[in-house]
Amino acid sequence: MSAKLWTEDQFNCPVCLDLPNDPVTIPCGHSYCMACIKDYWSKNDPKGVYSCPQCRKSFSPKPSLSRNTMLAEAVEQLRKGAQIADVRASMRSGTGVASSNTKRKLSSSAVLCDMCKGEQRAAVKSCLVCMSSFCEAHLKPHKTKKSLSKHELITPTSNLAEKICTEHKYLQEFFCRQCKMFVCWLCTSNQHKGHECVSTKVERLGKQKLMSEMLTENTQRLKEREQELKDMKKMMEVTKRSSDMVHDDTEQVLSELQRSVERLQELLEEVLDQASTQKMGQAQEVTDRLEAEVKELRKRDKEMKDLLCCEDHIYYLETCESLSNPLESGDLPTVVVNPEASFEPVRDAILDLRDKIEDICNQELGKITKQVNDTTLFTLGDANRSGLKGGIFKLFSGLGSRNTNSRSPAPTVGARDDRRGLGIGLRNQDVRNKGNTSSPRPRDRQRREERESASNGGSGFSRMASISSLFRSHRRGTTAATPITPENNTTAWGMSALSETPTEINPGLFLDSPTDTMTQAPAFPGLREINLDSIQAPEPRTREEFLQYSMTLTLDTNTAHRRLSLSEGNTKATLQGAAQPYPNTPQRFDGWTQVMCEGPLYSQRCYWEVEWRGRGSSMGVAYKAMIRKGLDSRSGLGYNAQSWTLELSDTCCSAMHDNQKKDIPVTYSPRLGIYLDLCTGTLAFYSVAESMTHLHTFRANFTQPLYAVFGVGSGVGVGLDFALGQFSSSSDSIKICPM
Repeated sequence: MSAKLWTEDQFNCPVCLDLPNDPVTIPCGHSYCMACIKDYWSKNDPKGVYSCPQCRKSFSPKPSLSRNTMLAEAVEQLRKGAQIADVRASMRSGTGVASSNTKRKLSSSAVLCDMCKGEQRAAVKSCLVCMSSFCEAHLKPHKTKKSLSKHELITPTSNLAEKICTEHKYLQEFFCRQCKMFVCWLCTSNQHKGHECVSTKVERLGKQKLMSEMLTENTQRLKEREQELKDMKKMMEVTKRSSDMVHDDTEQVLSELQRSVERLQELLEEVLDQASTQKMGQAQEVTDRLEAEVKELRKRDKEMKDLLCCEDHIYYLETCESLSNPLESGDLPTVVVNPEASFEPVRDAILDLRDKIEDICNQELGKITKQVNDTTLFTLGDANRSGLKGGIFKLFSGLGSRNTNSRSPAPTVGARDDRRGLGIGLRNQDVRNKGNTSSPRPRDRQRREERESASNGGSGFSRMASISSLFRSHRRGTTAATPITPENNTTAWGMSALSETPTEINPGLFLDSPTDTMTQAPAFPGLREINLDSIQAPEPRTREEFLQYSMTLTLDTNTAHRRLSLSEGNTKATLQGAAQPYPNTPQRFDGWTQVMCEGPLYSQRCYWEVEWRGRGSSMGVAYKAMIRKGLDSRSGLGYNAQSWTLELSDTCCSAMHDNQKKDIPVTYSPRLGIYLDLCTGTLAFYSVAESMTHLHTFRANFTQPLYAVFGVGSGVGVGLDFALGQFSSSSDSIKICPM
């Protein structure tokens, strides 16, 4: 049955296009031959990254391959069904083959006989009474039988039922130009009387003349397009060869860089593993002793409860004395857990290292990408091609455009000490791959680099130096750089201006050939920050665009004021009159009714939405070092230099930072959207309703990780009431909206 429901093509391996041998299924759901997928991964995918040939989904590490037993059985059944079908086909008579051959000999426009059962022949007449078409043999009854001789016969017509007038049962031989429909001869005297009705042949002659003109125009356009297609294919071949030449050299350089990063990763993992093993071993030892003591205490607790319920007085007195003796706690003192214990300083050091490397890559990426985009392959005429420019923006969206505002914060004193310890462990190690410190390069590129190096005299980088020499020079610690001038410090991106002329091919397509633009641009414009916003994704405008940067936030119980009750999975904070039984923690707000979220906002672009109710609320971001204790303004959100907030009430709205207030004229906004862009240093607030209404934007140089913070029962016009204990009803609340 399966051979009838499924075709062989549906089971074929996408690589070898045949039924799979030893089929396996990878995590994305696609199936292949075991040998085919192994061979594909070994040849096409880079080391450590494996992708599906069909959907291109990547996997790391390499997925384990196991035989798909169910698919293997289905394929085996399909093979057996195909063999049986071949045997049956060989046993068939030659009638079917002759019939198919006869069909192929008939003209494509021929009308077939409706009565032929085996070999179908061409019809010679169609009967308007029988509504069928007949060949010469099956037409004989209409000629010999008296009852059939009166039937009206016409020339063979396909789809005969569709060409018969449904009302008069006559052939529709006329065309009504007013009604634009086919009619029979009787319709021209009744419903369509007085209309311009002509025979279908006359109407076709008129349409055929127009079609001939269109055919001439289409033929001319076809010739033009064929020539353009030929030129485009030729241009693509030339460009492909040129791109491959540049790609070969780039691959060698980036392979060296990748090996250096892998070596760095090995060293860091070694240091972290040693530290983690030691620390976790000590913690596990204390945990085991605590578990043993807790187990003994639970046992004694159960025995005491059972004894209290015992009605046997003698047994009670005998057992009571042994249970009254205090339990020996051993030599384990009171355990005080450090809630802030983490390897966060090490992470900061790694992030700084990443930023420095990305800064160098970004500068070179800007120059290289501009040279690539300035290579004009063709021009488009007439049509507006602005959409192509948008495609390039999407193509380069997300490429590292990082400035100093997005760097990790300067560490505290303790963090610096931890970084220094990490540096000591790696001081005598070289992350560069020692096995291949000078990879071979194309001879022409190497000779050009030697000539340029000699002409510059070692004072700076060559203007036409390749990316290989740039990385090599940076490794040697070269500090000299080509001066930046307004002419060469450009960050323009996109395609060249599109002219109104027909498509033309640019003959100078070799990417590695020096052009005027390339010779004027410096190869390595110094180790400084440059603005690459032009290759970032555009700023979001609509709510749908903002939602692509949405993130899940959770309120931190350890920071919540005692009068704030957290609920709904720690996404809602409600102001209560009674204090909550929260433990004392250094990071808890004890003056202002505020709460901070767990974890910093590390994504380059973040967006979240908040709903608030009651007299007023405040919401924004702050550094982790923000003061939490006391009733003065230094611990209030927006009243210090370490926080940025928007205060709202049902009547007014204000932006607050460093105790500076800016009133914002806005109507009641119960739902707010907050957008943070760490790359550009912007914090924007929007009123969310049927449309997004911009309220205010802060622009700042954020130097530390930011945390989302909320104040409940605060707001414009409320002032310090909530800080002084003058609380409102429990209706004051904020809620982080799910998205």
